[in-house]
Amino acid sequence: MTDRLNPDQRSALMSKVKSRGNLTTELRVLRVLRANDITGWRRHSKNTAGKPDFYFPAYRLAMFVHGCFWHGCEKCGRFSKSRVRYWSKKIEENRRRDTRVRRRLNRSGYRVLTIWEHDVRGERWLTRLESALRKPRLRNGKG
Repeated sequence: MTDRLNPDQRSALMSKVKSRGNLTTELRVLRVLRANDITGWRRHSKNTAGKPDFYFPAYRLAMFVHGCFWHGCEKCGRFSKSRVRYWSKKIEENRRRDTRVRRRLNRSGYRVLTIWEHDVRGERWLTRLESALRKPRLRNGKG
């Protein structure tokens, strides 16, 4: 399928896609957290590797909410049909970065929970989060 937009138009359109505050992912999770009175989190912690979308400091839990397209969800298979080489490289770089960040956080004693865009529509992710939050709180980074 050919892209209906020329490269400049496509670039302008894609530049408007926000990395934070996306309605189908992050803001939907935010609403559910508030509706379920889940507290103790911060958003985009600059002092935590990878700046997780949600960070629960008392639990040393970093939660990332990944968009299926941008992070290359294998379940959804949502891939661009135009500029395939460019987007394949871009998404692969995002996946490599995600892996590096997850490993770095794990080595530093953090737990990492990744929620995919397609999961946000259901409630299973919330059950996973609640389970992670039932584990003992950490004191000064020690269990």
